[in-house]
Amino acid sequence: MSLSTGTAQAHSTDVNWHEFFGADAHKVGADVVALIDKDRKRETLSLNMIASASYAPLGLRQIEGTHLVNRAPMGLPGRRSVANCEELDAIENLAIDRAKAIFGAEYVNVQALSSTIANVAVLRAILPAEGARLLTFDELAGGHVSHGAMRHITGANREVVSFGVTRTGAVDLDQARDLARRVKPHVLLAGPSSYPREIDFAGLKKIADEVGALLFTDIAHVAGLIATGLHANPVPFSDVSTTSTQKTLCGPRNGAFVFAKERFGVAIDAAVYPGLQGPAASNMIAARAVQMEMIVRPAFAQLMRDVVANAKAFAAGLEEGGIELYTGGTYSHMIMAYTGESWTQPELVAGLGAHGVIGNAMRAPGQSGEPRTAFRFGSVALTIRGFDTAEATKLGREVGEILRAGPAAPVNPARLRKLKDLAAAHPIPSFVD
Repeated sequence: MSLSTGTAQAHSTDVNWHEFFGADAHKVGADVVALIDKDRKRETLSLNMIASASYAPLGLRQIEGTHLVNRAPMGLPGRRSVANCEELDAIENLAIDRAKAIFGAEYVNVQALSSTIANVAVLRAILPAEGARLLTFDELAGGHVSHGAMRHITGANREVVSFGVTRTGAVDLDQARDLARRVKPHVLLAGPSSYPREIDFAGLKKIADEVGALLFTDIAHVAGLIATGLHANPVPFSDVSTTSTQKTLCGPRNGAFVFAKERFGVAIDAAVYPGLQGPAASNMIAARAVQMEMIVRPAFAQLMRDVVANAKAFAAGLEEGGIELYTGGTYSHMIMAYTGESWTQPELVAGLGAHGVIGNAMRAPGQSGEPRTAFRFGSVALTIRGFDTAEATKLGREVGEILRAGPAAPVNPARLRKLKDLAAAHPIPSFVD
């Protein structure tokens, strides 16, 4: 086939490709739209208690759906490799400046495409290439896989040692100090992924300073609580901090914020792009800019107070049902419940899922440090749907009864109807088109 023949066929009047770009989703992807609709109905009749889950406000979804989805300029504001970026620079600078003001940061990067990518980039930027030593909060105790786990890239070719919790569930600062003195880590890294208490980041800062280590705090799960003053803010005294855009920040699942001392900025920028990813789409950055304005409003502060109150109420309901809690309770949006060893992790996911209760099967340390089967719940999504503390307590009792019944118990139709009615009575406010 000649080039001229191929060109003639491409411009044939028999097929009008222009229609692709003006047609709505139902015309170009009716089968996928139908599946999306089914998922939306399933979500509205479920009780989403995934601790990392929230519902993005409609306005942020709309911003992500603007024409900026087509724009992903390489580089940083004022230093792009393409033209026509004046408005994009202004948007990104808004996101950066607002994040700096809220969290008290010297430097902010808003381009990372996920908080895990941000963590990988940060460690590449601040650790030596060879012989790096990392002291982290243990994954079993509630840290994150991207904090140096051996099965993750952040643990590859690095000496990683971990500290855990005391018998009462507090972060074991004595163990952390002893390990820091022995190992002399380059970086001390901590953040709660399945740890429901508030971490004493200030205590960890003293340990890091004593041994000459940098402090890296991952606040992905608690950034909304920090922004509203419910948890202490470690960003000003940390060398680096990261957070995702969702969870307690309640934004779209589209990336991360990196906060750092100014001296690390150039290295972190380069580690994010081009070190690990292509340029971030401008629609995502625009949503982050608006998100940072939304979280300083009084309504968001009230939401966070309600999130914590509902988590405590749900935890109380579980305890009333005879369920033991990791660390004895919660000081955040997160609840870790010991489920008993009769449950396997797949059975937990399926058993609670059959009742419309969605969360994560995990493990947590017992009083002697042994791994115990647990389930992680979160209160953000249900709070956004309007749940109050009385309903959260009631839900905790129902879930406790399911757990105590064990994996062999059949689904109770009356309980299932009760839980579905509870979900249906709380529509998701941003689930509109």
